[in-house]
Amino acid sequence: MAETKPVKTDKVGPVKYVGQVRQEARKVVWPTWRETVTTTILVMIMVVLMGIFFFIVDWALASLIKLILGLGGSAS
Repeated sequence: MAETKPVKTDKVGPVKYVGQVRQEARKVVWPTWRETVTTTILVMIMVVLMGIFFFIVDWALASLIKLILGLGGSAS
C-alpha cells in the first residue's frame, strides 16, 4: 500500500487568523429576514407535530403493553 504523508500546514498567528475568518465571513450569503422568519416558523410547526406524533405513539404502546401484561385491568 502506498503511504500517505501528512499534509503540512503553515502556522498562522492570531491576527492573520482573525483576518482570514473575517474574509471568509464576507463570502457567506446570509438569509433575508423573511427567510429566517419563515424557516423558524416551519421548524416550530415541525417540532409541535413531531411532539404530538411521539406522544400518540408513546400512549398507544404503553396502552398495548398494559393490555398484554394485564396491568390495565379494572380496579374493583
